[in-house]
Amino acid sequence: MNSTISVNNTRLILICIILFTGFLFLFNLGKRDLWAPDEPRYAQVSKEMRDAGNFIVPHLNSAPYPDKPPLLFWLINLFSLPFGKITALSARLPSAFAGIGCCVAIFYLGKYLYQNTRLALLSSLLLATSSRFLWMAHRVAFDVLLTFFVTMAIVCFYKGYSKQKNNKKHYLLFYIFMALGVLTKGPVGFILPFLTILIYLLLKKDLKVLKETRPWLGGLIFVLIVFTWVYLASVYGGKEYAYQILFKQNVGRFASSFAHERHFYYYFINFPINYFPWVVFIPSVVIYLVSKEGREKIRHTILPLIWFAVVFVFFSFSSGKRDIYVLPLYPAASMIMAWFLNEFIERFREDKFKKVGYYPCFALTGICALLTIIFPAVIYKNFPEYIVSTIPFVICLCLGSIAMFRFIKHSRIIPFLLTVIFVIFFAFNLGTIRAIPLLNQHKSAREICDKAKSIIKPDEKLAMFNFFSDHYLFYTNRNYVEVIHAFDALKQYLNSNERVFLFIQEKDFKEISKFQELPLFVLAKDSVGHRDILFVSNKDI
Repeated sequence: MNSTISVNNTRLILICIILFTGFLFLFNLGKRDLWAPDEPRYAQVSKEMRDAGNFIVPHLNSAPYPDKPPLLFWLINLFSLPFGKITALSARLPSAFAGIGCCVAIFYLGKYLYQNTRLALLSSLLLATSSRFLWMAHRVAFDVLLTFFVTMAIVCFYKGYSKQKNNKKHYLLFYIFMALGVLTKGPVGFILPFLTILIYLLLKKDLKVLKETRPWLGGLIFVLIVFTWVYLASVYGGKEYAYQILFKQNVGRFASSFAHERHFYYYFINFPINYFPWVVFIPSVVIYLVSKEGREKIRHTILPLIWFAVVFVFFSFSSGKRDIYVLPLYPAASMIMAWFLNEFIERFREDKFKKVGYYPCFALTGICALLTIIFPAVIYKNFPEYIVSTIPFVICLCLGSIAMFRFIKHSRIIPFLLTVIFVIFFAFNLGTIRAIPLLNQHKSAREICDKAKSIIKPDEKLAMFNFFSDHYLFYTNRNYVEVIHAFDALKQYLNSNERVFLFIQEKDFKEISKFQELPLFVLAKDSVGHRDILFVSNKDI
């Protein structure tokens, strides 16, 4: 009877997690256009894959695109089938569903690891409401999908490791999810989960378990999944494409990055900022872990600690760094944080938690209260026309800070944490209704591209001068746009007898306008991000 009740409770909690994260990640998902730098590029690659019917070698601007493996592009095309085309919504659905999947997976891992449903649920909710993970689940990106496959690989291994019987299928799934991770973002899809498990077994002095995973069969399945595509891609894309995808884009980025090169300590600063609001508890977690009592209990959270350390150290040694690269450590961070908060919930009356537990809660309450003043003040100073739009946010933050203060004052830890979670939930969804449409006006190239599409005939030429942006490719519904860099080439292009069109930055337009022999007619103007863009032609309309 108790087992049935437990199963029913687990199912009910699982449904609640899916509903909560589903609304959080899917609500207004297609409200905004695709934003640079990455979203239009990945949507465009998916579009060219669909239009050409070539699902082996991704292309961008009709040239092979070796930067990333194809799995995300395949999924975007799959989710776009009901729409009949690639849209902002369909392009983001893989990230959103991967985000939901991560939260569900981390709930199950928490149950297996801690044998504590509350702790498992808290892990899931902390992950869903951490700022960077929440935002990335709303973007077209590889990183949430990679995080899902890394998480699932670790979950499947631990499930097999903790079961006495019928563990073979879980070990096979461990290899399958690693293979899918490789098809998502290259070797890190294998390196991160395998290193995590290897170090975990080394510390457990249980390396013999690797034999039980049937590495020959698992390795064969892994090779079939990964190298079937690699072989076909090298055949259809040629040796240069194979070299780019296998070496330059992976080993090259790690050892000597040609983009996003940053210092070793980058993630020591960047990760805490992006783990808002739960970052306020990080010092408390560290203090508790190094305390005598924390060291005695550390065995309960050793797997997520290793997982966190592997991802953090691996990308710290990589020369190329972006905040989104370490997204696969967010589930581990949320499990560690949930473990500490669960200790706080159970032992909040003890003296040791008066500082490590209560101080961060009061700090979080103060931050929420300050935001009710700072946020509208900043908006009023810089964008006074939008001040009315801040009213719902101010109300949400004000009510939230009052509730948080009352709960923590009376040592009601669980209601306090739930209040924080729901303040994030409502504030973020309010943002998708109020703030996102306003930002979209400045970050989307769709308006000027729609103007261009209404003028240009399908057989007429379109080019960009001195820059290339995937925005203008995707929203003009083209698979190729010429990119002109040299002035002589531009002169020849504009002096064509045919009517031709051009996207050009305003600063470049002012320079070339000095040459009177160039025919230039401005048809539209827009400000997209940091660029002021003109749409021009060599003939008046």
